[in-house]
Amino acid sequence: MLVLSRKIGERILVPNCELAVTVLAVDGKAVRLGISAPRDIGVYREEVWQQLCQETHGPQPNVRSQHSDF
Repeated sequence: MLVLSRKIGERILVPNCELAVTVLAVDGKAVRLGISAPRDIGVYREEVWQQLCQETHGPQPNVRSQHSDF
């Protein structure tokens, strides 16, 4: 896992898939992020992705690892 520090207004880029994550605001422990990606690349909150996978593939064991597979 790559861990980066960013200030409000700064971005993280993933050029090979044209993805950009911008820090919009920080309020206590909450961070607001803006994500720019091409329309053909899905971007999901983890809990939404897990729900979609469960609906598609049935219940999965709740195993969390340090490395996430998107």
